[in-house]
Amino acid sequence: MTTQSLSFSDGFQRLYCDPSIFEPLSGLHPVSFARVLPFRSDQPVVDDQSLLDAEAAFLAGQNDDTRRTVLQTYAHTGLLSVADTSSLVSIDNDSDAEFFETMGTVYANAGMYTCALRWYREYIAWLESQKYGASSDTESVYASVGYCLYSLGLYPEAIAWSKCCIGPLQLADTVCRNLLACESQLGIGAIRCIERAGARTRYLVAASDPAEAARSEPRIKAAMESFAPFMQFYVNWVSADTPMPGITVDGYPFNAERESGNLTRHRTNLIFATCAQSDALVAKGCHAEAKRLLQEAVMLEPEAAIVQERLLALA
Repeated sequence: MTTQSLSFSDGFQRLYCDPSIFEPLSGLHPVSFARVLPFRSDQPVVDDQSLLDAEAAFLAGQNDDTRRTVLQTYAHTGLLSVADTSSLVSIDNDSDAEFFETMGTVYANAGMYTCALRWYREYIAWLESQKYGASSDTESVYASVGYCLYSLGLYPEAIAWSKCCIGPLQLADTVCRNLLACESQLGIGAIRCIERAGARTRYLVAASDPAEAARSEPRIKAAMESFAPFMQFYVNWVSADTPMPGITVDGYPFNAERESGNLTRHRTNLIFATCAQSDALVAKGCHAEAKRLLQEAVMLEPEAAIVQERLLALA
């Protein structure tokens, strides 16, 4: 594993340095990836001919043999441990194309984010070509792309990508959370848990007077469903001293927001990229634009300390 000196083998240039690989990266989200290339001198890469040959062979024909060869070369070059290689060899993917996501993750874990994006792109292209289509709300690879953009310091691209991936679900969730926070009279911290199952969302909300708050539920639900008719909402009102819910039992149809789902990953990518971009703007003296970005971020996570601290510094 070496740090590249902007001099690559022909095989590496063919596989990783062609700008057309990244444009477009997704048909669903028209975000430009033009700044992903060229590689910077501080980016680590593996320019190994046996690895490049194995990856090119898998790209040309996805099957068990070419997949195993890639894994073996990952172990040989130090990208994967022997134990991880053995476990991945035994995994049966629903489709050979799914291994592209694994390839991207191997590179992302090694801090080689441009190389990771190259293989995430292949998996996204396959996903979006399927009859059932792809959704950035459900497919983890889209969140992984946002993380790579952030890690590369491409903050405007990471912000644009994450916003596209979040889509209307996040906007609906933000509006609903603010409605419930106002009704509870305890502020946004009153929302103790958000649980999801498909198009259904349940909010566990603490209120100073749960019985009184519950009487307003039909009106609140009507407002929420008029804004997001594609969702079904449920609200459980509890007293202010009710503890956070524990781990749910098997068969429970909802998943705690803090523990699952790609929406949380997209939101995290967006908040961190926004904070980093605001820092860059402040360094340039663009305080008003930095404040605007942070005010958008605080709507996603009102209690995020990293956002509040920056807004306070700009006050």
